[in-house]
Amino acid sequence: MRKGVLLLLALLTAAPVLLSQEGPAAFDSREWDFGAIREADGVVTHAFTVFNGDSRPLRLTRAIPGCSCISASVPSEAIAPGQSAVVEVRFTPAGASGLVERNVEIQAAGGRSLGLLSIRADVLPADRSIQERYPVVLAEGLYASRSDVRFGYLERGRSSGKVVFIANASARPMRLRAEGLAGTRFRAVFPETLAPGEEARLELWCDAPADPAYFATLRASLRLTPDGLPALRELPVSGLCLTQAPESPDAPRLRNATVELRRGLLARTPRGTLELFNDGASDLVIHAIELPDGYSHSGLDPESLRIAPGKSLKVTLTARHSPAPTGESPRLTVFSNDPLRPAKEISINYL
Repeated sequence: MRKGVLLLLALLTAAPVLLSQEGPAAFDSREWDFGAIREADGVVTHAFTVFNGDSRPLRLTRAIPGCSCISASVPSEAIAPGQSAVVEVRFTPAGASGLVERNVEIQAAGGRSLGLLSIRADVLPADRSIQERYPVVLAEGLYASRSDVRFGYLERGRSSGKVVFIANASARPMRLRAEGLAGTRFRAVFPETLAPGEEARLELWCDAPADPAYFATLRASLRLTPDGLPALRELPVSGLCLTQAPESPDAPRLRNATVELRRGLLARTPRGTLELFNDGASDLVIHAIELPDGYSHSGLDPESLRIAPGKSLKVTLTARHSPAPTGESPRLTVFSNDPLRPAKEISINYL
């Protein structure tokens, strides 16, 4: 779905950098590559070590998985100052095929995010039928290993790639054609034809813009069709274009928040307030607020893009939807200089 984007130029911009291991809660690493594994061998685990460099005990309270195939166990006891503990991350490769990357977010007491732990693996699928190993139907006889492609954080001015495996489950050769990526930052590389029973790689690439003042979620939907047959399902593709600030004890922190929209006695459309809190020790800079279609904002002054420690910023949101939408709550995205969550999604709820 296309989204209305409010781009707010930051007062400070910096080149993308990796998270450092400094600060009150420091992990020995934030990424782990299992390398080549077999789906048939089942669950694999890795122990990340977290060190408490603060003067107060550190209690880890929650692990939020990016999907059902990844989970994490946090220590039940608080970590004393100067001590370390283990966060065990488990990955279940069932149904996976090829190169996969999964994330889990670790939270401390009070809902404070300690950022993401990421794992990668190159999964050799079990010997099953194409329909079992490739559960996503893109078109008649054309199957895929996954239903969407998420690039995560994109490095400015660089090209990033992801792989989806596709297979021809029909009894005839297929000539493939791709639609939906023209005019976007995404491109697809795939074989022109697939023989009956053939499996192949579909490579998706994203060319991230180099502009340091551009903050947005890049989105597209790939339609891959054989021999002109209609696509039965699109393959959503997305990535986050942002600047990631370095982690430090004095970094800003954007608190978790929600938005609740209400209908007033005289108002025809729902309205509500988004309040952004800075729980960190330095100024929080709001680079951009990305709104879903059908939503607008007011009360945001360019002079108030910088939020001092302990302070907050209020933004009025209005929905043009009437009646209020049902189903899954829509989300907005706030881009900031919080190094742990430079792009934070916030739910929009209706009362």
